[in-house]
Amino acid sequence: MSALGAARCPKFAGREGVIIGSGRYRSTVRIMFDGFKSPISLHSTYIEPVVEEEGVSRPGRNATPPGSHR
Repeated sequence: MSALGAARCPKFAGREGVIIGSGRYRSTVRIMFDGFKSPISLHSTYIEPVVEEEGVSRPGRNATPPGSHR
């Protein structure tokens, strides 16, 4: 979440998730937060990308599906 998003939506502050698509309006995105059962729509200014250190991966994020090769 961006600083603006954390201020406007404090219950989502500090959460991470995956953008799964666009929302009903051009300025919104659909996000599936980690641990949530369904996605939510948020204004695009409320989110920011998470910068991960090179060579460090989190479980489940970069996993290769069984039977596929990189």
